[in-house]
Amino acid sequence: MKRLSRNDIETISEKFVKAYFELPEIKKSQVYRIEPELMLEKVLGLTIEYMHLSYDGSILGMTSFGELGVQVFENNDDEAFFFLDGKTVLVESDLNYDNNLKGRKNFTLMHEGSHQIFKMLFPNDYGITEKSAEVHYYKATADTEKSRIITDWEEWQANTLAAAILLPRCLIEKGMFLFGLGDKIECLNKIYYPAVYERYAALSDFLGCSKKALAIRMKQLGLLHKDYLDNPFDYLAVYPEVYKI
Repeated sequence: MKRLSRNDIETISEKFVKAYFELPEIKKSQVYRIEPELMLEKVLGLTIEYMHLSYDGSILGMTSFGELGVQVFENNDDEAFFFLDGKTVLVESDLNYDNNLKGRKNFTLMHEGSHQIFKMLFPNDYGITEKSAEVHYYKATADTEKSRIITDWEEWQANTLAAAILLPRCLIEKGMFLFGLGDKIECLNKIYYPAVYERYAALSDFLGCSKKALAIRMKQLGLLHKDYLDNPFDYLAVYPEVYKI
């Protein structure tokens, strides 16, 4: 499998964001966010279907590069069968009915779409082979961006491309201007800097992503210095220095 750097993936994302801006549906209008359904259907030529993908909600999305059948579930939890044709993205239907899960839904769509982008760009690495004739799942797991060790390059690349397409620098900076956040956020903390935090939270909702996903992306782009989303009181924590003897 081809291993791409973050810079390589940024370059790829710019091409697809540009193609999105050129869509007839939006070309003559102001664009403030990337709508993943429009990206997948109009730019990538994919079909999107919403179904229950697991009993416990652990599977958020799936796609495949070839034709194969997968197990899904009806509304009454009866097992059913769905035929993936290599150009379809399946998304957990619960994500489509809860506005609080909008960010997770958008990222799931673009994650699966990113798998398809890599297949289109690098057919020798991601093309239809006996090995690649499998389902690519996106699961509801803990955030892995904090880890500096990449254990699954294929998933890391799909996550990185999804974030770069959903949150391009130009749209983040436009949103920061609209919400009065300036050129850079020095500290994101809902307890000690509530006004900045509230504007930031509104921006994340406006862009259709989670607050954590936006913070990760903004730090990568140098638009956010420090965030305390996990623990705002950590801002005042004092850690003892360790001296070597």
